[in-house]
Amino acid sequence: MKKGIQTLKKSIMLKSKIKTHKMGSTYNQPHFFILNKGLNSGKPFNHYVCNSFVFLADNKAEKEFYYFLLLGLWELRFFRKHLKGSVIEYVRLGDVIDVIEETLNSVNTGNRSFSDVQNTLAQIEALQANLQTQLDYLMQLRKSLFYKYLKK
Repeated sequence: MKKGIQTLKKSIMLKSKIKTHKMGSTYNQPHFFILNKGLNSGKPFNHYVCNSFVFLADNKAEKEFYYFLLLGLWELRFFRKHLKGSVIEYVRLGDVIDVIEETLNSVNTGNRSFSDVQNTLAQIEALQANLQTQLDYLMQLRKSLFYKYLKK
């Protein structure tokens, strides 16, 4: 009975944290967006994307925890089986909450904790952003060389 009450509290907590984003809304607290349409449904973004839910965290640590949890769920295609629609597929808010709850219940069992790998995931994302910046600079250099030698 106690476990059922805890699950209900988690469900209510997540429902209050994940909302459908309304155009023009601004958020003062830590937040990220979750794409809800297309084959990439469930993918988290730190910036606004059209057709998204917004996760409103209480603090930066909570934001990072759920961001990386959702990133892992998206990369492992956990949301694919919940896609609805025939032309433009989408995922429902309730399904996103259900997937997160199932994962939280299974991931934080025994001596395993998702927060153990969270720091490593943050470092990998920082390295990936750095590499993307380097690639952008290399493309600019390439274009400038083409421009210099092909433009008369």
